Amino acid sequence: MEEKKRDNIWIISGGRPVNLDLSNICEEPVSGPVIEYEISELARYLLNPNPISLEEKIIGCKVYYSKPHSGKIRHLIRKIMRKSNGSTETDNPLVEEIISASKISAPAFKDKGLNAHFMKINELLRPYDPVHKKLAGLDTGKIDDIKAVCEDIGRNRYRLNLKGSINEKIDFVGNSLSKKTKVIFNKAYLLNGLFEMRGFNFVAFNANKSYRLIKFTLNDQTEYCVLNAGHELEYRIYDSMPVNYMHLFEQSVKTDPRLREALTLCIKGEATPLKLFFSKHPEKSYSENRLPLIYREVFSAYNISSSEKVTLANALNDFQSIVFFNYIPDSGIGKKKLFTNISVMHDCRALEPIKSRLPEVYSEINKKASVCDAGKLYLLDSLRGYQNV
Repeated sequence: MEEKKRDNIWIISGGRPVNLDLSNICEEPVSGPVIEYEISELARYLLNPNPISLEEKIIGCKVYYSKPHSGKIRHLIRKIMRKSNGSTETDNPLVEEIISASKISAPAFKDKGLNAHFMKINELLRPYDPVHKKLAGLDTGKIDDIKAVCEDIGRNRYRLNLKGSINEKIDFVGNSLSKKTKVIFNKAYLLNGLFEMRGFNFVAFNANKSYRLIKFTLNDQTEYCVLNAGHELEYRIYDSMPVNYMHLFEQSVKTDPRLREALTLCIKGEATPLKLFFSKHPEKSYSENRLPLIYREVFSAYNISSSEKVTLANALNDFQSIVFFNYIPDSGIGKKKLFTNISVMHDCRALEPIKSRLPEVYSEINKKASVCDAGKLYLLDSLRGYQNV
């Protein structure tokens, strides 16, 4: 692997067939070709099936009350009605959400003594938070369960399962309120194309460090394993989808300067990463009057009719793969703003309808595309927005 700048972000290489003995990994013989890829430290983290630990702020809890014995039938009817009406848990009279209204966070004064004084005052005021009074008044005999409510730096909320008795759970929420607590996630890949990025040490990223990702077939199923520099097994991967996301991520990083810029800020310690998300659902629909820059530039060199633009616009709305990356700059005008970088990748298969009708346009775009395991892709559009947090 050629020498790279230490902060030159990359994800995964192209694959190559290898003659590799996997008998020490698989009890049964593998079939078909064995393909090897090189993956970066970031890809190794994203694919790793092992738990990750993060700090989250506890802002309250959800209380799940017991069903009254005399009203079980009525409760069942209400439950069925809520489902038929598309109602959510917030409509459930047996679930109460208790959230602190306190917005106090860690101070950012340059004077450490002033910071400590501020936090001391905050600690003295914590018992007066109305949530503490509410928790103290709960009738534990009527409660089935209590789950903590966490909030991340992007103001996203989720529930945290707690261990212990109801009283112990109440004590945990009360003692942790508006504080950060350690939370264990099953792995970096959360679900449905969503990855947690905060568990990766971007500042320590070394572009010259790589791992071997091995693709093989076992019992007619595609599997993967990751080997370290000593050719020892780190972990196995039984789901191809996260690996496909890595190929898509690599193409996005290579072609979208904005995405590279955002990731580089994290590597330099100038931004905090949050989430990485992959989607097939278009964020925006293109039309003959709203075409991405890449096509407007190509059209400027050719005489394209209005009807042909309509045909093209329809093609652009198919075969999209969108990569979202959330991060918060630590300084400058972007401080305290949650930025979302959106890379819209497009598969050349969508351009088949214009291949014969607009051969020049097809040829120009085809030159910009790169082939990988995720398809023949090119950057259709790059967007960036932010919201205050």
